[in-house]
Amino acid sequence: MKIEIHDVDHGGCSVTTGPAGHRLMLDCGLCSDRPWYPSVTYHGQRIDTLMLMNLDEDHCEDLPHLWQNCGIGAVVSNPTVDANALRAMKAECGMRDGVSTATSILAHFGPGFLGEWSHDLGGVRWHVFWNRYGADFMDTNNLSLVAFVHLGPFTILFGGDLERAGWRQLLKNPHFRAKRANVNVYVASHHGRENGCCTEVFDICRPDLVIFSDGRKQHGTQETGDWYASRTTGIPDYTKPAGLFGIRPLRKVMTTRRDGTITIDVTTDGRYFVLGDRMNQLPALSGMLAGSPTW
Repeated sequence: MKIEIHDVDHGGCSVTTGPAGHRLMLDCGLCSDRPWYPSVTYHGQRIDTLMLMNLDEDHCEDLPHLWQNCGIGAVVSNPTVDANALRAMKAECGMRDGVSTATSILAHFGPGFLGEWSHDLGGVRWHVFWNRYGADFMDTNNLSLVAFVHLGPFTILFGGDLERAGWRQLLKNPHFRAKRANVNVYVASHHGRENGCCTEVFDICRPDLVIFSDGRKQHGTQETGDWYASRTTGIPDYTKPAGLFGIRPLRKVMTTRRDGTITIDVTTDGRYFVLGDRMNQLPALSGMLAGSPTW
């Protein structure tokens, strides 16, 4: 499978394409500076499942055009956040086009799991967890979906925009706690911002690599690279010369800000290559499961 974590600044848009071509899109943020829009890149193509991880504008800014220009087989969102709940959460700050379109979709179809959805997209399996609107939280960040995507023994965890309190609430769920154990790559919640850092998540989870989908540094709360690196094992960096005994330096944190769109190619036995489109040589970074041969 191929996972593309697109460079959309502080937004989010990740696309997983399975062995048979099934496509899972997590959020539909955009970048207006370069520019880059998912509705243009995937124009006329089928998105088997569109997952709206977080119902904030930076995660669904291109939704009006994506809805019009692509074939969307299914939509997945937090089942406890309906159109009225979203309107209530946005009453103070208002809505822009992306959130307004999401509200219209929720009003027409309802929230949750809609259309021709399946947990299995041609061998790529996904599972989501969420907190409950009203009972747990009343803000969009802590009502973000958290998604595990698997191919064989490989697992990537997408943290949405979940903040520390939201993680702690989810950790009360034993099924969620069990799934943390085998995460290879973690896409950090809230773009790597400090309020998404939750020590308890890493009690039994030590990923090989952490990725931030973020833009230029604007806040001191983005200075979390060392915090995540200390909780990450790292993967060999083939863009750097080998050191003593041929050992490669390790890369523990990647960011779309520095590395551009990040692509992860995964084999069915769990081995994977990682490449940022601002890297100049191949292969770039490789990861493997413990005990597997290197590439």
